[in-house]
Amino acid sequence: MASDEQESYAAVQSLRERCKFILRDCQERDAIEGMYRYTHSLTAEMGFLDKLIEDPSRIKKEYIQSSNLSYLEAVHEAITQTRQLDQIMELKSVPPKDQEGWVPRAALMRRRQTVKVDLVSEHGLVWIKVIARNAKGLRFDMAGLELLDDDDDEDDDGFLGYDDSDDDDKQKEESLPPGIVGNDPFDDLPIFRKAKQYLTSAEAHPVHFQTPRVIFAFMRLQPQGQDEYVERILERLRELGIHVHVGAEGLLDSYYATHPHSKCRTTSSLNLDVSTTLALISEMSHHPCLPDQVLGEALQIQARREQEAPILPLLISIVRNKQLFMVQSAYDRLVQIVNVVGGPTEQARFRQLFDQEVYDPSYWTSFSTADEQALLPLRIQVLPDQPSERFRGLLEPPAQKNLLNNGRKIRSRFSEFHAVIFGSGDSYRMTTVTAIQWMQQALLDASLTGTAIVSHEPRSLSEQKMYVACKKTQV
Repeated sequence: MASDEQESYAAVQSLRERCKFILRDCQERDAIEGMYRYTHSLTAEMGFLDKLIEDPSRIKKEYIQSSNLSYLEAVHEAITQTRQLDQIMELKSVPPKDQEGWVPRAALMRRRQTVKVDLVSEHGLVWIKVIARNAKGLRFDMAGLELLDDDDDEDDDGFLGYDDSDDDDKQKEESLPPGIVGNDPFDDLPIFRKAKQYLTSAEAHPVHFQTPRVIFAFMRLQPQGQDEYVERILERLRELGIHVHVGAEGLLDSYYATHPHSKCRTTSSLNLDVSTTLALISEMSHHPCLPDQVLGEALQIQARREQEAPILPLLISIVRNKQLFMVQSAYDRLVQIVNVVGGPTEQARFRQLFDQEVYDPSYWTSFSTADEQALLPLRIQVLPDQPSERFRGLLEPPAQKNLLNNGRKIRSRFSEFHAVIFGSGDSYRMTTVTAIQWMQQALLDASLTGTAIVSHEPRSLSEQKMYVACKKTQV
């Protein structure tokens, strides 16, 4: 084997070892949504390198120089620096400009009106686009010459439906967030067109009414000493609203310095659904019982889940230090349910929640002392119904019949009552808390983005169907 061939063979082996190390590290991490997409890319890259090692005669210099591992390695470096990692390689829709009529999410995805967010962090409030280009690559961009990121390789991400190439002219004239002007020819460079698409998408996907921060992480640039061309690109990205990170370390240091870590990113005021209030006052939530100590299959399932995952600690973490509200329609239905199904203790809790009766801690005895001080007494205020237009619009038929939803924009289970409850939360700009666990996905499938919803498991009123013995013995 000639000297050049030996060097190429050693380079391929080195690439494979790096790929193997990253794959092993990812497999040892906790499950993260979308990780399989990333590890699939790593596995595909390793398979290609294995074939080259088995048959060194196939090795070409360009295979080594254009290896997709450069991008995958940069993503891994970003992963290791991200404290709260929620998703990997997530597709986000980009609202088309001057869209006429309603378009379901699946249609947007088929049209590839999307951007790929490499890492979603901090409960969705941080979107990270990893860029493995070096200064030379950015200078190519400045000169108007396309130099694709490594993640644009068709053999890798193409099978996932990602179309992340920067020469996508179809989205060139998409609508832009307020304050972004697209008349400067400099903005037509591929990297700026892509940046505008990310910003437009982020505006359409607020998290509890906060717009996600878009970070372009240039992992292969040096933090200092850039030439004027590269600096001009980075500065223009900042002017557009992109948060620019340069270098292989300290990716989110500035974000963590100004945004203390929190487990809950909801609004300061919460809109409670009927199902959440039922869980708060349910006897099963306060005095759990075994499945054979309650009547009815549905309640028995809830009793089993309560043994495994008590609902009150979760609800406490959501409502602590929040102002609580409920709209009139929800309150009216809640009254009907409590009057018919509720037991005497559950009815007393209901009255205390709505300030109709003096708070009595003996009705809330399952709370620990610390939690009781932080949580009780709870008070829920009733607001007028005020559903937003976009939620009301879900009840109208689309221009083209959607067979999946029986001619509706959203699945048939979504009713006018749902539109009022969740639409009012949207109008009042409050996070809505609910036990309707299919709601978020249904709204997303209907192309309603930026909905502020927190869901949890249901707990129904159960006092009248529980054996008395379990109420007194289970605390």
